[in-house]
Amino acid sequence: MIYSPDTYIAANKFGLGLRPGEAAFIEQDPRGWLQNQLADITAVPARLSTLPSSAYYLAALSDDRMMMQATRQDKDAAAKRETALRESRREMAQDYQAHLQLRLQTAVETETPFAERLPHFWSNHFSVAFSGGQKAVIRQLALPLEQEAIRANLDGDFASLLLAVEQHPAMLIYLDNSVSTGPISVIGKRRERGLNENLAREILELHTLGVNGGYSQNDVTSLAKIITGWTIPEHHIIRLQGVSVDNTTGFTYVPQLHEPGNHRVLGKTYSNRSNDAAQGEQALRDLARHPATARHIAEKLARHFISDTPSQSSIKELENTFLETDGHLPSVHEALITLEEAWLPQHKKLRTPQELVTATARGMELDSAIDSNRQVAGLFTHILTSFNHMPFTALSPAGWEDSASYWASPNGLMKRMEWANSIANLTSRNRDAEYLAEEILRPDAHLQRALANAESSHQAITLLLASPVFQWRS
Repeated sequence: MIYSPDTYIAANKFGLGLRPGEAAFIEQDPRGWLQNQLADITAVPARLSTLPSSAYYLAALSDDRMMMQATRQDKDAAAKRETALRESRREMAQDYQAHLQLRLQTAVETETPFAERLPHFWSNHFSVAFSGGQKAVIRQLALPLEQEAIRANLDGDFASLLLAVEQHPAMLIYLDNSVSTGPISVIGKRRERGLNENLAREILELHTLGVNGGYSQNDVTSLAKIITGWTIPEHHIIRLQGVSVDNTTGFTYVPQLHEPGNHRVLGKTYSNRSNDAAQGEQALRDLARHPATARHIAEKLARHFISDTPSQSSIKELENTFLETDGHLPSVHEALITLEEAWLPQHKKLRTPQELVTATARGMELDSAIDSNRQVAGLFTHILTSFNHMPFTALSPAGWEDSASYWASPNGLMKRMEWANSIANLTSRNRDAEYLAEEILRPDAHLQRALANAESSHQAITLLLASPVFQWRS
């Protein structure tokens, strides 16, 4: 059956890809189908409901460090420490793989794919990545960040989302604020620890105002001072007076690390009368409401949901909604749905590798295969590794690129074709490519002819998955 263009756009551009049988339901009211998903956007998907909290992982990390410290005095404990370190690394790697499985399975199974795409969009906007040393723990904290700070705040305003993310341990560790110390703070004067500006710079450049948002180096330094004391629990500081720890995320404010005094950001002075985190929280609320932030967020949303080159009028409409509603995210997200440009079939987006994996699993109904078939799960991991697009491994705090030019190099296109052939090897025996094309893709005469003339089901499935109409969100 042929459905309206709006049905395919709702499911493929705004959502995560059609599943067989889903289009008939969406066809009744494509835009209403999207709008209804915003009503319960913070609901935790069943598969993620048992995910341990960030505080749990940080407590385990602290226990490991205390054990390592206690055994340093034992000359015969070196082997035990090395064994414990290897075990800790192994557990982190296992947790990371389990989290990837949960994240993918949730996206594949969801009946509210627009509501599921939005946490992924904001997770990339507030990108974190793990590496070695102290930052290895981000393997375990990244998905909780997505749940505790991002998903949990998508029904509120951008200021609340911003605060939750910047105070989350994953972000504090990733951009080094967990070790930032006011030079003339109590601990700074005693231990000669220094200020780290990484988080402050990325808050201004990436998370709020944007690179051309009108801030200066002085603003970066001042904001860095304002957010000193925002850190994580450590056994050697949690006994200090006045320290508070969030029971879910593990966020800790340590006044002894905070740079005292008043500080100016974008011409406004922020005082610290109460000696708590409120000084930094007010600065971030003001940044969240800044016109440059509205513009920056509008541009990113338009590029993600319309095309690589959205019109200035669409960006302006989103910007105005952001400003008029004080950054109310449900209103901004709903404004996306009302943009007429987003519903024009000629505007499309190339699926990133992560999106391609999700759309393939949904379209081919591979839900159970991800759990039970190691070959299928392995192929999904292979393409993400091949494209260097494994979740929470972006090469910079800017996150992953959101343009066709980045993902569609000649080598990248070849990898996509090879991957389509590999998926066909495992699945074509029980799949009818012509039926799937009719169920999950907008009509395409070239693809229909190719599938009708295919020499085998394997070739047909390969052609389906490698086709432009599948590779692009349209």
